[in-house]
Amino acid sequence: MPLPSNDTLIAFSEALPWQEVERQKRQFNRTLKDLADKAGSGALDAIPLDELASATGAPVTSYYPLDNHGRANVLLAEGGGRQHVLASVVSERYRSGHGLLESLQPYNLNPSVTHLNIQETEDPVAHMRVLGAELELGLVHRDGRSPSEDEMLAYMASYSRHAMRIGIYPRLDREACQYQVEAHIAPSMGYHKTRAALLGIFESLMLASEDTGLVTAIMSTYPTDSDFRMTDHPKVATAVDLMLEVNGLFPEYQRRLAERQARYHIDSATCHTVNMFRIQGCHIHLDLAGRSEALGLLTFHTMLKSATAIANAAVLKGGPFVNGTCDLELLCAREYVRGSTATGRFLDLPLSPHLMPEGLGQYASLLDEERANAVGRGLLCDDSLGIPISVMHNPVGRVRPDLGSSKRVCTVESTGMPSHISASRMAAVLTDFEYSHALMELYFRKHGLDLGPMHDDPALWAILGPLDEVAFTAQHAESDRLGTDFTLTTASGKQMTLAEFYEMKRRTMHRALADLEGITPRDIDDVYTSLCRMLEPPSGQHAQTIEQFIINPKLRSTGNWGQIMRDAYVEAGGVVGEHCPEAVQQVVNEIHDAMRERYLSG
Repeated sequence: MPLPSNDTLIAFSEALPWQEVERQKRQFNRTLKDLADKAGSGALDAIPLDELASATGAPVTSYYPLDNHGRANVLLAEGGGRQHVLASVVSERYRSGHGLLESLQPYNLNPSVTHLNIQETEDPVAHMRVLGAELELGLVHRDGRSPSEDEMLAYMASYSRHAMRIGIYPRLDREACQYQVEAHIAPSMGYHKTRAALLGIFESLMLASEDTGLVTAIMSTYPTDSDFRMTDHPKVATAVDLMLEVNGLFPEYQRRLAERQARYHIDSATCHTVNMFRIQGCHIHLDLAGRSEALGLLTFHTMLKSATAIANAAVLKGGPFVNGTCDLELLCAREYVRGSTATGRFLDLPLSPHLMPEGLGQYASLLDEERANAVGRGLLCDDSLGIPISVMHNPVGRVRPDLGSSKRVCTVESTGMPSHISASRMAAVLTDFEYSHALMELYFRKHGLDLGPMHDDPALWAILGPLDEVAFTAQHAESDRLGTDFTLTTASGKQMTLAEFYEMKRRTMHRALADLEGITPRDIDDVYTSLCRMLEPPSGQHAQTIEQFIINPKLRSTGNWGQIMRDAYVEAGGVVGEHCPEAVQQVVNEIHDAMRERYLSG
């Protein structure tokens, strides 16, 4: 069992009360901000431990000596014979030109918040947590040409204008690839609000396409024939350097890269590991009550590694195209592409620098050895290949202690969900994560990290019980081949269709969330009945074409989306398994045209 024990949590909390940890962090963060502001004005860029200790009201030390300002480091406070992390900094290599104090990132997770005292924090009761998400997508010209930087910027500016008019979050962020952007789903709660936000995003994307002539590619992988050029930004450049360095340590991953280059007809002379990494996903953030480090570990170990995570990913999967090639076996190539890099390995559990025997040393060492290019990614340590690395692109997720917010928000983040063109499917999956997280918070408040009661509840274990690496990756691979037609196996060993799983989950959620404020029985039915309707329509009729899936009011969002795309590719003259960029581009254009008719025709 990789989770710390409840005895470990309680011992830490009794030695160093959660209130004292919070007090120290608040004082430290205030002082750090003042010092960083001064450093930005030209003051000495150094870490004054004595001044920080005086403001914090506790001894403050550094894990490594401070004689080298370019070195990564971890700052620690003390109390009751225990140490806890105040802030961390990556090496100068990854600071993108920022100074040392500017680059120090506060660590806001609280290891002393347990199931026995969480009711004393500012989150005294369990309730629905605000969800935020980012949706990655690609852009391409209608004739298959890759857009220029100026064209990408023009698209982003157009999106912003239309999004502000519609009333959704207006900014598109850049992704590592020059031809990709990331749209934000503003923090919200519930199926209908989330779906409305997605509808607004899709409408804004279509309007920006009208203005610029660029076509959207909203699927699980970037599909068209492309050099997949990296964005010209120092942060991207250092990330590329890191990925190339890490993968160069493992001959197995050089072999994997060559295998995928051959499979998708990509020139090995111009394609490195990052050029191959063409996945597009939906990242989901959920707030952690009380900033509890233990709750983050529990949620990661269960919800993000459960049959629920596998089912939700399968609902959104669909993307058999990579570099103008339609995969011979896979209806969704995302996880296979992710497997080209060592940083995409499965992660059993993030590090806890406080609650695991060697956690702090492993965390600090990974930063110091420059194997993590962000302090939060230092928690994603994996040493199963013999050399510790950060699996920052793992298919499970992250626990985030370092989000830049005055509210010191800490989140659990899912990185296993693909992008998708169906607002209904995406809204249902996102809301299911809200409900699942609420259930896990209720469980934590009652049982802490003891999974015994969950294991004794067959329904709860089936939907949220953790899967081991073999079961998790095997089921991902099976759903990659079969899409929504695959058979799910839960942690209890029971096999069922996706529709059967969500019907079981609907009944379980009604019982489990009956006393939780803010969720009505109708809210629960809206999510799971919608999923069942899309997966097994009562009429027995499924969408068979792109137009039916996107436009037809009776059939849209039904059917096997990956198979629908493959069938459209064959109809366009493409040969499955072959490099046919014209046929892939025709499918991309057909999807975009259907989206345009859906969102702009009326």
